[in-house]
Amino acid sequence: MSGTMQEVVEALRGETGDAAPLMRWWWFSTHVSEAAIDADLDAMLAAGIGGVELAFVYPVDEGGPRFGDPEFLSLVGFAARGARRRGLRFDLTLGAGWPFGGPYVDASTAARGLHWERIELAPGATELVFRPSFEGDALVSAYVGAGSIQELPAEWVLAECGERIHVPALGGGPRVLLVAVSRLTGQNVKRAPRGAEGLVLDHYSAVAVQAHLEAVATPLLAAAGATRVHAGFCDSFEVYESDWTTELPREFLARRGYDLLPELWRLEIDGDGTARVRTDVMTTLRELFEEHFVQAFGDWAHGHGLLFRAQCYGEPPMLMSSYRDVDLIEGEGWGWRRWTKNAWAVSAAGAYGRSPVSSETWTWVHSPSFRAGPADLLGEAYEHLLSGVNLLVGHGWPLGGALGHGQPVFYASGALDSRNPWWPVARELFSGLARVSAVLQLGERTAQVAIYHPVAELLASAEGERPFDLWRQTRRYVDDEFVSAVRTTGLDYDLVDDALLEVGGADRFEVLLVPAGCALSAAAAQLLSSAGVRVVHLAASRGQERRAEIRAAVHGMVPPLATSAPDTVGVTTRQLDGSRISLLVNTGERSANVVLRACDDSTLTVWDAVSGRRRAVVRDDANRTVRLGSYEAVLVGQTQGEGPVGVDELETTGPVLGHGHEEPLAADWFVRTSSGRRPVTLPHTWEDDPEVPHDDEQLAYETTVELERPASAALDFGDASVPEVRAERRENSFALPADPPVGAAASVEVDGLPVGSVWRAPYSVQLGRLAEGRHTITVTVSSLGVRGAAARAIDGTSPAARAANGVRFRVQDGSRRRDGVRSGILRVPTLRLSAD
Repeated sequence: MSGTMQEVVEALRGETGDAAPLMRWWWFSTHVSEAAIDADLDAMLAAGIGGVELAFVYPVDEGGPRFGDPEFLSLVGFAARGARRRGLRFDLTLGAGWPFGGPYVDASTAARGLHWERIELAPGATELVFRPSFEGDALVSAYVGAGSIQELPAEWVLAECGERIHVPALGGGPRVLLVAVSRLTGQNVKRAPRGAEGLVLDHYSAVAVQAHLEAVATPLLAAAGATRVHAGFCDSFEVYESDWTTELPREFLARRGYDLLPELWRLEIDGDGTARVRTDVMTTLRELFEEHFVQAFGDWAHGHGLLFRAQCYGEPPMLMSSYRDVDLIEGEGWGWRRWTKNAWAVSAAGAYGRSPVSSETWTWVHSPSFRAGPADLLGEAYEHLLSGVNLLVGHGWPLGGALGHGQPVFYASGALDSRNPWWPVARELFSGLARVSAVLQLGERTAQVAIYHPVAELLASAEGERPFDLWRQTRRYVDDEFVSAVRTTGLDYDLVDDALLEVGGADRFEVLLVPAGCALSAAAAQLLSSAGVRVVHLAASRGQERRAEIRAAVHGMVPPLATSAPDTVGVTTRQLDGSRISLLVNTGERSANVVLRACDDSTLTVWDAVSGRRRAVVRDDANRTVRLGSYEAVLVGQTQGEGPVGVDELETTGPVLGHGHEEPLAADWFVRTSSGRRPVTLPHTWEDDPEVPHDDEQLAYETTVELERPASAALDFGDASVPEVRAERRENSFALPADPPVGAAASVEVDGLPVGSVWRAPYSVQLGRLAEGRHTITVTVSSLGVRGAAARAIDGTSPAARAANGVRFRVQDGSRRRDGVRSGILRVPTLRLSAD
């Protein structure tokens, strides 16, 4: 994808096209109404959100339209028409809950797993009657070996199976019968709405997948109207313990060239042939899943004029090449120095040349609901963007959130809707992320390092839980420390395997790292050699030894944009036509002076990532120091010659801190609460002040200043501070490492006129040129929703609703909602004046 610096400038002006964040829109099956739909769409549009992805989930009350009923489908159509009328993108999840399934699934089309039973037989027994333990059980095969449970046989003979299992004598001693049974996994659709309950479908079966498309996807699309739907969507795959399908023996023979059943016992009894059989079974299952599910969904979508968006990781087994039939590749998981599903998706997109690459974002942001502030959302978004993602899909917006009190929240993590007290700054947040995403959709992402994916090793053996989840199993070779060792050199990487090297070309990379214990295939070695890529085989599998090896392997390689703090300042770069653009984020817990250094004699131009305003222009090869607060970001352009085209048309940010007089403003403030107006001294923390009403979510602070002469003024609230004790939170939950000086956001006025907001680094606002005399400064602080919004929301179910619908979810982390929350003006702000 090409791009120019002029297009960067246009994006910074706000011409962001389709780059605005989308929002997963949780439809709770009991709170669906035209009023809720209209209110939500209006609120999203006003906040700068670019569109929705419908996701159909559990009931939170009694009654409501059943999934798939005419009333329900009519509301889907109403929402699609409403999105189109407002110019919002409309994506449609092609099923309910997850994984897909429902009432149309029966024993012939449900997910299955291979279950093994070991039975010790006394001498003389010649046959047994197979009696299924559970309805739906089907005998696959049986094997007999001479020995006992304690001394397992070394050799096994395939037994003749019909209505009875015929057991050969094998010398007249004790024997062990090993029985393979195809059993329904019993997994039901998780978080299913009313009317969508049922078994999970067999994702390997063409018949089962076509049944789903006909029973579920087609009616949904017909209701929405295909011309109004941008893409059909499928979430990550969580089809647990499904390692069998009825057609596997026949498909195995056709694809692998030998009969599976005589060898199947090797999956249960480790031996010389186990790795070969396991590899061939995993490969066959992957191929069936790709052809019968992924390709079938893609073909169905294309047949209706849609794009297909999917997250291809989890179970069934799949590789990055499983994305080949996906138009819009999506990942998830924050962390630019971690091994994430974003890295899996971005690597596939790099090989297949797909852009944009989206990410499910804010899945666990500062869990539970309403606990995250706008700075948390911005910080986690940066972690995704640094991973190579360039479109964000928020997780998520509960249907009816814009109606306010009495509306539901999702059972987990953020409620990213207009009930949040800090919502007045939402448009600044989402439009800023749209601006950054639009810039990062230009050009080609630069990744100089390739890491070889140990596919052969993953297929041959597995360790720990979820052996069929190849993304998870990759951590045995490529873990967070491995990724960090590469990224903190200032370089970026793609994970590649033979398929991705062949389709994407090896000449994109300078070096390929082969993890310890992994063998490079002959085909890959030939491709890399032809492309002139240096191959480094690592010897250490963990720790400082491996880190040192990685650093030595990339020593001398020049990053597109280097910084003086590569351990904490993340960089991702896009190559444009004749120039480069980089996103640079300080992900450390403290502010830092960061020195930038181009890889050549380019001119550097620096813009604030959220506002798009120019911060600095650097000529020639001079170093440039930029001060960045914790989770503050800039975009850095690199151009040859005098500078980027059109850059001077952009507004230049004035100095954040004026030069001249500085005056701390601790005293002479008044605060207005719901119980009245009174004097207060800053800092002022609501949770420590018993006079602040429990449910107040916005307080207005007011003071007056008197200037002896005209001056340019800035109000600086200081840097974020690192807490001595961090509140406990879920392992994958993102939260800022330092507490902002304002909790959670503030709008600032001078003499009744708005001048800006304070919710992200730098925590300061320009007040403009003030005349001589008295001026009134008003700071209206909005808290997190944990003070009132959460209490007025439905985040559980009543006993009557549980009796009607069963238990389909449990609220997560609700007891931690107020842990560590600090609202108000938490530092003494400083008024800075400059007479220039």
